[in-house]
Amino acid sequence: MRPLFEMRGVRAGYGADDVLKGVDLSLAEGEMTAIIGPNGAGKSTLLKTMSGAIAPSSGEALFRGRPVSSFGAAALARELALVHQLMENIPSFTVADFVQLGRFPYRKFWGENRSEDEARVSGALSAVGAAHLGSRVLTELSGGERQLVYVARALAQSERVIVLDEPVSHLDIRHAVRIMNVLYELNAAGTTIITVLHDINLASDYCSRIIALKDGAVFADGPPEEVIRYQVVEPLFDTVCVVFENPITKRPYTFPVPRHARA
Repeated sequence: MRPLFEMRGVRAGYGADDVLKGVDLSLAEGEMTAIIGPNGAGKSTLLKTMSGAIAPSSGEALFRGRPVSSFGAAALARELALVHQLMENIPSFTVADFVQLGRFPYRKFWGENRSEDEARVSGALSAVGAAHLGSRVLTELSGGERQLVYVARALAQSERVIVLDEPVSHLDIRHAVRIMNVLYELNAAGTTIITVLHDINLASDYCSRIIALKDGAVFADGPPEEVIRYQVVEPLFDTVCVVFENPITKRPYTFPVPRHARA
């Protein structure tokens, strides 16, 4: 089966500086994949390259067998939706109006909302458990509620592929788990989920595949049982840790050892 995404020797970055330094990857449709790694490893740059926001300086970034750059903006937006990190400077839209923004790739310029658009917005809000927020103003929501709305906007845009950059980084445990539960359920319903996560324990418990980046290259790639091992996690983050099994999920669980970070 043809991969959904392929990275072939991709180097990419900003200006003359390449953050990604020869990445080779293949991602299948239907997976729930976490991208982990230390700060500055290239995680966000990888997502931007996959989604067409950044063009490789060398190598190939393919989506459904075609260069990402060969897709028009609207055509690509109908195939995949990108959820950025939690935004602070947000407009005073109502939640329903904000989620409607996900329908722009399907409309003609200045086209009015169609019944299909209204149904997709309503369905997306219901799918993430935020239907009761539709009339609320986005700026009045908590961080957890806003993140649910961002996922709803992405779902209204594309049910096929959702790419997320640190969707739970600024959330408390309850809201982080709620977001991850929503993503897990969307994946179970057929949506491909690719997400950057700083919490490697959430990555282990929810994702079937984990890609670890370090210094702009793939450091490890595989199921949690292969990647979340102290032999991988310690050199990945340059810190001492112990790894046990989560007694509930049976997935590996990591604990850093206090006062043993490596310089």
